[in-house]
Amino acid sequence: MNNDYYNSFLDSSEKVIESSAGPARFKLGEGGEVKFNDAESVISRFRASLRNTIENLDDELTRFENNFANKHNAIFWASDYNDVFEGLKRLIKSQKAKSVRLPNVNSSTIFRELGIKYFLRDEKIELAEDGDMQFFNADRLLSDTGSILLLNQTNNSLARLTNHKTNVFFTTIDRVLGNSDWVEVFQQLVSYKSGCGKQDMIIFKGSANCNNYLFIIDNQRSQLLHNKEIRQSLCCLQCGRCNDVCPVFQTIGEEPYNNVFSGPIANVMLPYLETMESYRHVLYACTMCGRCEEVCPIGLPIRDMIVAARHSLIEEDGLEKSERRMLAVMRKMLTSRSKMNASSFIKRYLIGKFISSEYHRSHRLTPFSKETFNKSYKKFIENEQ
Repeated sequence: MNNDYYNSFLDSSEKVIESSAGPARFKLGEGGEVKFNDAESVISRFRASLRNTIENLDDELTRFENNFANKHNAIFWASDYNDVFEGLKRLIKSQKAKSVRLPNVNSSTIFRELGIKYFLRDEKIELAEDGDMQFFNADRLLSDTGSILLLNQTNNSLARLTNHKTNVFFTTIDRVLGNSDWVEVFQQLVSYKSGCGKQDMIIFKGSANCNNYLFIIDNQRSQLLHNKEIRQSLCCLQCGRCNDVCPVFQTIGEEPYNNVFSGPIANVMLPYLETMESYRHVLYACTMCGRCEEVCPIGLPIRDMIVAARHSLIEEDGLEKSERRMLAVMRKMLTSRSKMNASSFIKRYLIGKFISSEYHRSHRLTPFSKETFNKSYKKFIENEQ
């Protein structure tokens, strides 16, 4: 990311870029799914648009800023949690706010990632339906129009937005759509998890009746941008489909992740969003079965990204000496035809060297074939003839 984005917060809530205020834009349509004549082609083009946005994220964020910022709208660029909290403290002080309306806090990834409820509690800010300020999760930023896409909104959300004195929105640098024509496609693809229909969707650009403050947060996501092979993980729609089919996640659940992110895509992202040392174990919480890729609505190559992240771990000396020694032995064994043609007894003995006795006690290992691969292949050829 361009370091200019993170020079500082706005000096005060009143310091904003002056321009003419744009009217509120919104879509409130009939319920039901969007129908496409050629869904596969549409999704392919949507996926290409997402990847192009991530590849040119600096430009797209700059375009959004130019289209969004005016005398009623201001942007706070935050590099991490501390930046967000410092900016919020200043904003709350300048607005003399004593209470906040915080809708959908439990279903919002960004609110849970920030721990926003705990921040408000520590600042002695009350939660109230008619709070002095109201916080929203900005599901997507539409860079071509400078608008904010909000999903899962109630019937009176638009009135609340346009008439409330102070609105505060939160999002991360990767939540950008470069073309607002893709909004309905995006809404349909993410509705698997949210159940959001067109009638629950608002596209908001601002209103002369209120002041709007938007926090755009990096929090290590730019680390993913540096790695060309895995940066497309930022295209993830967070729809939740992959978690529902992943055999590892269905077995271990969310607890081993200890994070708001979990499941196959988290295996790629967490070591970069947090630290490689703390989350390198999730890189191996994958059987490479490919079920996540089969259900991913935009076809993210999750397995390839996990492999690339594992390579990065090894290249960056992220393994302990014992782990490196074990991998060297395994590589030597797996690339040796004579060792792979060893008897099943010898294979069981060798594999026992790599698996702890505790694992042996709680799991039943699949037995090796009594025949070597060479013998099995020879029989197969003979039968074919």
